[in-house]
Amino acid sequence: MPTLPDGMITIVAVAVAAVALVALLVAVFRHRRLAASVELALERIGAPGRAGRRSRREERLDRVLGDLERSLAGAQRERAQLAGALQAADLGILITGDDGSVTFSNDAAESFIGAKYGEAVAEVRIRESIDEAIVARTPVERELELFTPRRRVLRLIAMPLDLGVESLGAVAYIRDVTEERRVEAMRRDFIANVSHELKTPLGALAVLAETLSNHIDDPAVAERLAGRLSVESERLAKLLDDILDLSQAEALGSAFQPVDLGQVVGEVVNQMSDRAADAGVDLVVEAVPPGATVAGDQRQLRSLFANLVDNAVQYSDSEDGTAAPKVTVAVSVAADSVVVTVADEGIGIPEAHLDRIFERFYRVDRARSRATGGTGLGLSIVRHVAMNHGGAVDVASRLGEGSVFTVRLPRWAPR
Repeated sequence: MPTLPDGMITIVAVAVAAVALVALLVAVFRHRRLAASVELALERIGAPGRAGRRSRREERLDRVLGDLERSLAGAQRERAQLAGALQAADLGILITGDDGSVTFSNDAAESFIGAKYGEAVAEVRIRESIDEAIVARTPVERELELFTPRRRVLRLIAMPLDLGVESLGAVAYIRDVTEERRVEAMRRDFIANVSHELKTPLGALAVLAETLSNHIDDPAVAERLAGRLSVESERLAKLLDDILDLSQAEALGSAFQPVDLGQVVGEVVNQMSDRAADAGVDLVVEAVPPGATVAGDQRQLRSLFANLVDNAVQYSDSEDGTAAPKVTVAVSVAADSVVVTVADEGIGIPEAHLDRIFERFYRVDRARSRATGGTGLGLSIVRHVAMNHGGAVDVASRLGEGSVFTVRLPRWAPR
């Protein structure tokens, strides 16, 4: 469910509280006015007079009582609507009286009332904020960090409820902002990592260009430096391409078309064949069965499998120097999914790193990655594309024996 910005949350909170207060005042005003009318009618009925006049007074009383019943029924409907709206809100709402006693709480706020462990800390802080708002007659905003089995961050806004100079208590709004804070932290880390990664090739280009200018009359040195400049520029271009691919993968929409994975895998293998041959790797693709069609974006899926094959070739080594290591790409079709595996006979991945290899810029062997031109973004792109297509990617690996990456994607079903 989408969440509102903090400013909008405050505006919505004030609006909801104001509507509830106005509805309550209107109901009270109507009730008092009709009650006074009833008392006046009763006095008139009891007064001496003619039978016709008494009959008209009784009719008037019936009308007044009917109006009162309709008014009370309308007030009950309005109250039910307000209560339903507050219950359906995606944030916790807690309303208290002037003494701090809870008069209303929706389902999202119930977990913090009479809670245990980490939530009990939140309840104490919530009640402290409410008391402060009531006493100071001013809104109180705080962020609470809960160290429960799953770390959570709560955004709390406590606002006083007043009727003129009279305090009616307070309302507290509690919103779970754990995911927002996690995304913010990821963005900060991403920007820091990108800045660091860009500095390396840019710094190398600057040094090489300066050195080249000082040895422009030496053809051998100039040629060697020009080659290094070309390598660093290609590394920089690869990094920028991967950043763009990752950005597009994260923003990928759902306007998918049927994509033949056999065709995509074939294109990737043809594209990577020269690179595999240069690395001394035997790149093999098994026959693709019919029906290997998924709903997705063809360019993004091509990027997914290109990164997996490139990663497999990059980390494949021949231990004895005679037999070429093999990278095998296989596609299988199940009832509701298409499974693609990319298996290599390379160096493998230590078990301690398996849970982190899909993180941005994470490298098991930084020296090897830099030597081969890796950016540390390939597997992160793989994960994002798979998730955006409703699928998943898994890895199994043993040191010295190789790795197997498995991608499962929902099979396309024509409507």
